[in-house]
Amino acid sequence: MTVASLLLALAWGGLAPASATDDGAERAGGTGAVGDSSESREAKPRRWKAPNGPFFNDPHRKAGRFAIEREVIRTIRHTPRRATIRIAVYSFDRMPVADALLDAHRRGVRVQMLLNDHQDTRAMQLIRAQIGTNRNKKSFIYKCKAGCRSTQNEYNNLHSKFYSFTRAGRSEDVIAVGSANMMLNAALHQWNDLYFSSGDHTLFRQFVSLFNNMKKDYDTRRPPRHFCGTAAGATCDDSVDKHTAWALPKLSGPKNDLVIDMLDRVQCLTPDGAGGVTRTRLALSMHTMRGRRGDYLAEAIRNKYAEGCDFRVSYGLIGYHTKQILGATTARGRIPLRSTGMDYNTDDDFDLNHDGEDDLILDYYSHQKYFVIQGTYNGVPDTHMVLTGSSNWASLSTANDEIWLTVQGKSVARKYVANFDYQWDHQRNSRDAYTTTYASFREARMVRQPDGTMRRTYVTTRRPVTTVERDHYRTGPYWEAD
Repeated sequence: MTVASLLLALAWGGLAPASATDDGAERAGGTGAVGDSSESREAKPRRWKAPNGPFFNDPHRKAGRFAIEREVIRTIRHTPRRATIRIAVYSFDRMPVADALLDAHRRGVRVQMLLNDHQDTRAMQLIRAQIGTNRNKKSFIYKCKAGCRSTQNEYNNLHSKFYSFTRAGRSEDVIAVGSANMMLNAALHQWNDLYFSSGDHTLFRQFVSLFNNMKKDYDTRRPPRHFCGTAAGATCDDSVDKHTAWALPKLSGPKNDLVIDMLDRVQCLTPDGAGGVTRTRLALSMHTMRGRRGDYLAEAIRNKYAEGCDFRVSYGLIGYHTKQILGATTARGRIPLRSTGMDYNTDDDFDLNHDGEDDLILDYYSHQKYFVIQGTYNGVPDTHMVLTGSSNWASLSTANDEIWLTVQGKSVARKYVANFDYQWDHQRNSRDAYTTTYASFREARMVRQPDGTMRRTYVTTRRPVTTVERDHYRTGPYWEAD
């Protein structure tokens, strides 16, 4: 195994649209495309256009690694003088990104970064030496203490991952949201996604307002924010609005969880008008599910499968009790379940974060947190919607700074499903999460004798037996440094 490893975490696990004028939000725009070593580090002419839609990191193939990072770097390189780049991520160690940001700063771009406080990498140090930490300046890099809008304690974090550019090339108001931090580990070992959008000035200003609120670094939990650009109706509605966003923290439980609310709006079986039914297709790619929240969400997921949804679940890590609930048999059988967590050397765990305990090191795993709905949602047939962002479906996640973004659109949903299928269909990328063994059974059979009478005899047959077993990694509180 190549030791560019990770420490795996426990669980980061209709309101009126937010005001576009809160916290000094400003006009902005920009976006990016894949860069390479031959590309000039100077901003390109305005004919360049930002990327649009989702991009994915494939850790198993050289060509698929750094795919997201290249998009971010190109966007930075195309950001012109007097534009503003804002980045809020959990972790950051990529020197190529740091170099691109410093080049942008030298040519007059305002660079503002918010980070979690669990690490201090060389990339952070170099940027800090150039632009400082004063949040009242036009450029700064700052680490929030146990989250920016969360209660300061040992559990909470700034876990959001979003990037914004007021201009890049000829694109304005560029936003990128997803699961991707700018880490070497993220490129070499993780499945990640980052969704780019540009041109929605109102939505962009709402993200700027959120960023400006985050940089105040509150000691106590702030209220959640819900926004969607310009709502199609009186309030934001993910079944009709192109984009909707939630900014956590948001206290959650079985009766007030955003995931439960979303699943409750899914109709599994829809009459097709010809005497049959159409099944809603659901695909979940989740980094981790565990804890009490993981348990009740697993039950809700399994219930949707039992109702008739074609539901597939892929995970990177999962709590054993959560897995038992998710994999319990229904009248339709067990929900299809695979894992992207690949550990080819189970003896290489060591104390990466120097806390006195060995940590789990995996070769490959999903860090994604996306959910695709194709079918009837909130009474709307033929819905194609994607949920992505930074929030895991686990216990600690809803107390963190997190981003939850929904995107309507057939093209976007199909791209996410293609990524899901690519992981699901190849044994290199994922494994069956169930354990199948073969057991011998003694069965009675009636056999006709030569004289015509029937006689009971016994034969031994071997049949497959499917069980839900613990995954081959240690349980316990792992710190997520990715």
